[in-house]
Amino acid sequence: MIKLIVSDMDGTLLDEDMEISQANISAIKRVQSQGIHFAIATGRDFPLAYPLLEENGIKCPLIAQNGAQYFDENGTNKYNRGLEKSTVRKMLSLFSGYEDLHEELMTNKGIYSDNKDKRLEMLAMMIYDMNPDTSYEEALEKAAEFADKLQINFVDDYQEIIDDDSAIILKVSVHSSKGREVLDPLKEELHREIPILAITASSKRNLEINHEAAQKGIAVSQLAKQLGIKSDEVMTIGDNLNDISMLEWAEYSVAVANAEPEAKQAARFETSSNRQNGVAEAISRVLSGKLYTD
Repeated sequence: MIKLIVSDMDGTLLDEDMEISQANISAIKRVQSQGIHFAIATGRDFPLAYPLLEENGIKCPLIAQNGAQYFDENGTNKYNRGLEKSTVRKMLSLFSGYEDLHEELMTNKGIYSDNKDKRLEMLAMMIYDMNPDTSYEEALEKAAEFADKLQINFVDDYQEIIDDDSAIILKVSVHSSKGREVLDPLKEELHREIPILAITASSKRNLEINHEAAQKGIAVSQLAKQLGIKSDEVMTIGDNLNDISMLEWAEYSVAVANAEPEAKQAARFETSSNRQNGVAEAISRVLSGKLYTD
């Protein structure tokens, strides 16, 4: 019997307009009314994830920044797992050896970027990659609208964030318009030079770099333990590389139809795409007792 359902946001729970469909909202509220726990595990930071849940009346625990932060259903921060500042300095030094890179620092004080144009391009590319039917021009328009919600802090030099003792760097995000051509060699070098990292991705053109203890799978397992729930009583739903750790951990792991091949390989089952309310479909299976079987 499933007692906990954990869903990713972008590309999974959210549709092509980065909204939660009414079908998904209704399914979440229905499953919670039946006493089954629901939680979110996302690469987003709290200010970008929580309001979207709140405005749709969804009250649940939130695992943010790929597991670097955990918030209870009331939005209270329970823990932060940040990167060592010396590790961040070393990463930034490695990045300087690559062309076509834009990195950003995700912190407990917000997101920091050093280039407005690159930030907009990064967001547009993400929307474009996640929605094949959308032209790049349309993606750029959506990115411009969405950028206003992000409240990015633009700085000339990341050193001021690194030197700020009150700033916890939770995640470093790196983007390249050339995608894996640039990012794969970078990932290999990072693993070689700084092995104490968890390196994943939420799109074809980015890397998301966290502390090795900041992973969705670890955070989900700890939430389940806190609730007294076993891995064979948990369903996880995702679409991308940063979901793999939680897809591998849960007994009932489900990839949406639009998921990356690696996520589909990690998951045991598949549901409809994020455009076709795949999360609601998976939840309906739980509620009807018609769970997935191999």
